[in-house]
Amino acid sequence: MVQIEDANDQFEKYLKDQFHLCEMLNPPIQRKIIVRMKGQWKKTGKNEDVQWRQFNSNIAIDCGQTPLRRLIQRSRIVVHSYDSTGILELLAMNVPMIAFWQDGYDHLRDSALVHYQVLVDAGLVFFTPKATAEKVNKIWDDIPAWWQSSEVQEARKQFCKKYARLSNAPIRDLKQALLS
Repeated sequence: MVQIEDANDQFEKYLKDQFHLCEMLNPPIQRKIIVRMKGQWKKTGKNEDVQWRQFNSNIAIDCGQTPLRRLIQRSRIVVHSYDSTGILELLAMNVPMIAFWQDGYDHLRDSALVHYQVLVDAGLVFFTPKATAEKVNKIWDDIPAWWQSSEVQEARKQFCKKYARLSNAPIRDLKQALLS
């Protein structure tokens, strides 16, 4: 079956959800928000930066000029607004993060569902702005305790074992995988 998507409509829903998430965060958290534009944001012609500034001129916008590692170091928690390799990288690096995206599991292969469900069950992945904001508001005062909890760490390790393993000898491990 062919499925036709309206990219403009999807983008508007995406941005509306992001705004809604920000509105539901407690005021002290709102004052610390930094929105990082997607890598190709200028090429979309959607003026996402302008829309963010119109939504809330107090939100810091990073258009890609700050090295990502520096932004991560300055952040208590990273909230990913779409499923990306950034999620895998932060989980592998053991950096506190939450993922929030539209349309639930629609973008995933059936074989991946059980692995993502582990992240959902541990409170690392959400599908609504409200649930995401509630979680961030709840853990904000002690993110390290939440992140280091056995439930979160076990889910993170289990997911990383399947999708985001780090290696001290990547060439050896790749060779072994290719030969097996």
